[in-house]
Amino acid sequence: MVTPSKDISTETMSQIAKSKENKYELLYFPFHGVLPALRAMLAISGADYTFTHPVDWTKEKPTTPFGSLPVLYETDPTSGHTLELAELSAIESYLGDKYGWMGDNLWERAQIQMYHSSTQAVFDKWVTTVVRAPKENKEQMTEIYLEKILPEWVETHERILQGRRCNGHYVGDKFSIADLKTATTIDNLVSISGDRFLSREKTPAIFAVYDAVEKMPKYAAWKASSEWKAYDELNKKLFGF
Repeated sequence: MVTPSKDISTETMSQIAKSKENKYELLYFPFHGVLPALRAMLAISGADYTFTHPVDWTKEKPTTPFGSLPVLYETDPTSGHTLELAELSAIESYLGDKYGWMGDNLWERAQIQMYHSSTQAVFDKWVTTVVRAPKENKEQMTEIYLEKILPEWVETHERILQGRRCNGHYVGDKFSIADLKTATTIDNLVSISGDRFLSREKTPAIFAVYDAVEKMPKYAAWKASSEWKAYDELNKKLFGF
């Protein structure tokens, strides 16, 4: 586990953060969990990165900023200084800004964050409503999710993307973290609900986004890797999706 640098100025931190030559270490558990999009971001960025996992989470937990994962460590190879950043949305927005996936202006950035946040929310609601539900309530909570929560997200996003003429992007004609968040979340949602709500026939605009991301060579290579498959296998074993 990398140790973040202390007693360095905010100016130094800012200069380190600007570089794309830094080495990243992303600490999280050895399954997909909430990280499909974030891991994919590093995989397609061309950056030097490593995915690491807690060895003894009980002991390591107090050493993280908020006692939770993920945590991103970014090391400047010249000075050896290491920056530490926690919280999923903060890390994704940071990397999105750094690699040009947040639009071309302030308004596009806000729009991308809006769609990204909406998709993250529908996944988070699955976790809080179903995954964490007591065993005796899981069936009931699953139906609540499938009858009320998921259909609303599907209807809203399909309508919005239809307005974009199914061009495969949420904002403009460029790839963004909103596209990636939806594409990676679709895999989970289809595992949960089959084609009950989501399919190329029922939701062509949503699948236009999914297919555009799937066709990205670096993303396809990441999903074909043994590392991605190992995360996927454990995720299905632990959570069923």
